[in-house]
Amino acid sequence: MKIFVPTSTHPSKDSTLNKIVKNILDNLKLIDSTYCIWFLYKPEKFRRSKNSDEMIIDIHDYENAVQVLQDVKPDCVITNNNKYATIDFAFSLAAKFLNIPLIYCKIVDFTDDENSKKIAQIKDNFKRNLRKFVLKDPNTKQLHGSFIMFKNKFLFETKKRVENNTIGNIKAQLGSQIFYFIGNPEKRFSDLADLNLVNNKMWFDVFKKCGIDEKKMVLTGNPYWDEYFQIFNQSNFSKEPVEHKPIKVLIITNPLVEHGHWSEKQRDDMISNLIKAISEKNEFSFSFKIHPTSEDILIYQNYAEKMNVDVKIYQNEPFWDIIRDFDVMISYGFSMIHTEIALAGCRMILFNFDQEFRIMPLVDSAINSGFIQKCDKFDELPLMIKDLAKRKIEFDQNHNQEVEKYFYKFDGNSGRRVAEAIHKTVKKYH
Repeated sequence: MKIFVPTSTHPSKDSTLNKIVKNILDNLKLIDSTYCIWFLYKPEKFRRSKNSDEMIIDIHDYENAVQVLQDVKPDCVITNNNKYATIDFAFSLAAKFLNIPLIYCKIVDFTDDENSKKIAQIKDNFKRNLRKFVLKDPNTKQLHGSFIMFKNKFLFETKKRVENNTIGNIKAQLGSQIFYFIGNPEKRFSDLADLNLVNNKMWFDVFKKCGIDEKKMVLTGNPYWDEYFQIFNQSNFSKEPVEHKPIKVLIITNPLVEHGHWSEKQRDDMISNLIKAISEKNEFSFSFKIHPTSEDILIYQNYAEKMNVDVKIYQNEPFWDIIRDFDVMISYGFSMIHTEIALAGCRMILFNFDQEFRIMPLVDSAINSGFIQKCDKFDELPLMIKDLAKRKIEFDQNHNQEVEKYFYKFDGNSGRRVAEAIHKTVKKYH
């Protein structure tokens, strides 16, 4: 069985999507012989590569999605259900045009019903997309805007090949750009897929409301979390108060600049103030954990050098391989790691500064439990760290219900359920 997956991150890196797909592939291999074709779309060009398990092909070698699928002839296409994500939607249209089974998955566990659009967020979306457009890619040194236009051209050429309606194509492309400012979820999702993999009951209800046939939906849970079920079951993280000195702090950064949410000055101010607040106290030692794929380690090395601090910076190391060395985490913005920390029951101080970043799943429950705390003032941070380290970690009474709400069944078997659903769907075509 040949599985086709578009990804913006090289398969050697563990992005959220890549981790989900790798879990699915491992479970499919228990059912049938499986081969993965990764379609990599990044500003820089990569050479095609392949081995006995997978092939990696590059967007720069093709003009449209139909051409790609005709070349590699997959048995199914797995992608995200989002008409306004250019590459995902291009392959949705191409798969249906070529009668290839189309499978939709979601990498997130929250819905837009929980993060409704507000005027402030619409303004933020406008600024974020403008910043992304003018940012330079660190590898190609080209503006991100040039690659955004390249991806839109890829979708445009795909629609020309599939629909042969130039005027309608242009209108749709303009509409997709407007979406990022006013975002109507009901217009985002399509009913093109033969199978919709659904993470939880919330998403099931959203998809049904948007007109997706519930006969084409299967509740599976999110395969991303299977690994964490195993990690948390096999690891006994201490919930007792921290007695030793110094208190070991891990600063978990967030690629808000790279994703257009922040300016470089905002990041500079955040990191500089964090370093200053923690390094002035002998009670703490601290390290950084930066994003494994989106951030540049040289930037953080420069911060440390400029402020004359000797600090360990983790990047490629898996978070849960290093977490035992730390007592309190500090973070900001929004990230899947916040949900992981809330799920495991680890201490974290979360900066927000009234910027209305979305609260990730389970974080509210952890705040109610007290082991995640909000902070908006750097001068209050040292005392908060010490008080939080003294606290015994306990889950509130709603924790289990929140886990079920977001993860459906947190049992380590979501990947198996997904693999069985995919295999059943693909076999109908063969």
